[in-house]
Amino acid sequence: MLQLNGIVGGNAPISLGAGRSVDVQTIVIDVPNRKKLVLKRLNFLLSNDAFVFKVEALPSTGTFTVRGGSADLTPNKVLFNNTTGSEVRIFLNISVRNSARNTRTLDRQSCWLLKLARV
Repeated sequence: MLQLNGIVGGNAPISLGAGRSVDVQTIVIDVPNRKKLVLKRLNFLLSNDAFVFKVEALPSTGTFTVRGGSADLTPNKVLFNNTTGSEVRIFLNISVRNSARNTRTLDRQSCWLLKLARV
């Protein structure tokens, strides 16, 4: 089991225009051959209900998105399935998008906790 947590932080809140997004965290994860990277649990708190929280495994197409200011979820979502025959290094990217029609502010205290498994 892997655990990843983060906070927006910085010196000032982030202003996001309508439909705009910002990457808030990216890490590298190695996925062994014949293993899957699974998002087991997601807990987050964002400063506005208009924000969409997105977790994606790059360069694959595995993504998980959820809208709203906060949630404690157990999605059990496969983000990456390694069938290549060797270990693969992926980039796990976390971003926030403003789904509102006007500018919203992402507070510095906005935070998240992900629990992931390689099964």
